[in-house]
Amino acid sequence: MGRRLVVGLGNPGPEYESTWHNLGFHTVRQLATKLKVSLRTSGDALVGRGRYAGHDIFLMLPQSYMNLSGKPVSKLARGEGIDADEILVILDDHDLPRGMLRMRTGGGDGGHRGLRSIQNELGGQQVGRLRIGIRDEELDPEAGGYEDLADRVLDTLDENDVKHLEAMATAAARASLDWISVGPVGAMNRHNGLRIAPPG
Repeated sequence: MGRRLVVGLGNPGPEYESTWHNLGFHTVRQLATKLKVSLRTSGDALVGRGRYAGHDIFLMLPQSYMNLSGKPVSKLARGEGIDADEILVILDDHDLPRGMLRMRTGGGDGGHRGLRSIQNELGGQQVGRLRIGIRDEELDPEAGGYEDLADRVLDTLDENDVKHLEAMATAAARASLDWISVGPVGAMNRHNGLRIAPPG
């Protein structure tokens, strides 16, 4: 029926693994498990290929660091003939409350450097995006919480937060599969506004 590329954004390396900024990586790894797809090194990315709902599916974890994510994405998309509207980018979003999902077919980059890089490399074409909220209201900087966004997204998480991260990734993986099987509108109707509560 077609081809779909699902890209999880994050940073490579063990020091970034248990951080909110790697939610996209965690989600795509869960997708790879569900689809029985192996992720292997291909240039500046880990890439897997499988089938789901009649589509050829490509899964990607760029390994070029966040602000250069667009280069491996555009290389694969052009090489495989995948259009921008057949790409779903999964990313963390500090503007959404922690655990909330929001899928869109286009829009701005919201200050996210990985998404900005992808859109720049694709010549400004609009890609689908699934944002996963990471903002904690009680950590408002004006209330004495994190002073800067880098502290928030790259801080190493404790055990409970890691469990929450994985639960959020599970929900995002489910939404991604619906994006493939029923299309963006159906997936948005099912998943937008859902908020995944912390376990326990």
